[in-house]
Amino acid sequence: MQGLPDWVNWQEVKDHFKKAGDVVFASVSIDTQTGQSKNCGVVQYETTDMARNAIKTMRDHPLDGNILYVRPDYQEDAPTTNGNGATTPTDERRPSSSSSASRTSRTLASTWHCADEDNASHLPPSEYAQITTLIQSRDKARRSRDYDTSDTIRDDLKRLHRVHLDDRLKSWWYAVDDVVPSSIRNIKGEGKWGKRAEPEPWRQITTTIENDACVSADLVNGLLTQRDIARKEKDFKTADALLEEAKYAPEGADGMGGELTLLIHDADRTWRIWTAERPRRMAVAGGQEENVGMTGAEKCIALVMKHEPEKVDEVKGMLQRFPGREYSILKRLKENYFQ
Repeated sequence: MQGLPDWVNWQEVKDHFKKAGDVVFASVSIDTQTGQSKNCGVVQYETTDMARNAIKTMRDHPLDGNILYVRPDYQEDAPTTNGNGATTPTDERRPSSSSSASRTSRTLASTWHCADEDNASHLPPSEYAQITTLIQSRDKARRSRDYDTSDTIRDDLKRLHRVHLDDRLKSWWYAVDDVVPSSIRNIKGEGKWGKRAEPEPWRQITTTIENDACVSADLVNGLLTQRDIARKEKDFKTADALLEEAKYAPEGADGMGGELTLLIHDADRTWRIWTAERPRRMAVAGGQEENVGMTGAEKCIALVMKHEPEKVDEVKGMLQRFPGREYSILKRLKENYFQ
């Protein structure tokens, strides 16, 4: 399609074109020199009839006031060979025979594969086998056009197993922190994954003058920033060591004979001196009550206990397998229960 507004990305295109049928792939062309949209893109549908319906009707559905020009996608014919064995290009262009407005050169893979075996190696063999079985069941549901079952399985894969799927590439990967494998980013480019916003800088929450004087804010912020880099590079051993170093960065006692330590919140990127009396006051954030004094793991257990008590043991096992990622798990639980 052509005529897209400058601000539109692949997700807006996909949502808009759902009016004509089930969209399995959408992309927006980006100028590699300027990083700006070329105001055109490609949409692929589940069936040929859906693609034809889009070509027929979507010109009557402006996007943010822009009237879109929608047509079948085309490909250039493969070069022909003359009697001397030399290749001769042709200018003839013909409609794609695929069931969409997508380039036929971008054919779907026939079998699923894991895009990040290193990360998936942390999974127990039984869970790995369960994931592959669910993916195969979802494929079967899609072929039968049972999209309700397909969507349910996809949601379960993400919610219960932290597994993400790319239907076009027939790829799946495991990621607690929503990190997209480089193998996927290299193929998708600016289309689906794009550039992520830089994380907020770490900040200190003050406690008492005496306690705060025992820690260097620059030192802690530096350690936590290095930990961010290690986690991005999947060097979790280094990330855990940096977290431990930051936790025990304060010098001095807590007034009760114990050692001063830090309480570090990954979710809101804050840290503070851990006080002897943990504050058990209730705070409201985004309409959700939250016990500020609880650790990340305790918040996860409390949340699951309230909404799905039968899954407490499952979440406890996940917390044990992935120490240091409590707030990433908590974030996913909140998205599941409150969105």
